[in-house]
Amino acid sequence: MADDTHTEIDDRAFFERVDPWLALQDGRRQLVEAIEACDSRAGLRMLAIPEFASLGESTGSLNALLLAHAAHDRAHAAFFASLNAGDGGRTSTPNATAIADDWSSVRAEVDLARRVMLESAATLDPEYWERPLLPPWEGGEQEHLASLLIVRAMCDGILAAAIAALTSEVTAP
Repeated sequence: MADDTHTEIDDRAFFERVDPWLALQDGRRQLVEAIEACDSRAGLRMLAIPEFASLGESTGSLNALLLAHAAHDRAHAAFFASLNAGDGGRTSTPNATAIADDWSSVRAEVDLARRVMLESAATLDPEYWERPLLPPWEGGEQEHLASLLIVRAMCDGILAAAIAALTSEVTAP
């Protein structure tokens, strides 16, 4: 068997070549297009996203996975807010159980959570763009702000691809 050892990617060098704001726009465009191709019944369909297994959210209804995705955006927003304010990063979080079966509420939460995250990131002092940060979530390792944002964009794209596959199953003959 061939050697499958991967070389290490220099995190900072790789992520310096990618504009995090453009990546976020592109990832969100993909996600919005995928969501817009769905109707309200799609939110109850089961979806599997193996790439999200490390997050503990690889299988669930589309609504549940969208709400988990929004919760990650809100966690990032809280972290970014805590950097400037030193307040521990608390933000309000909607009651996911109450909106889990309401497609329009889920979609609104996805949009609101992203807007809150973007606003929090945009107001960060420039010093936070230059040095590694240690996010407060379990298993978090030091990362640069750009890489945190690019990973969120990548998660948008992964979720969009899974939704597109789900909707193509419905329309297939």
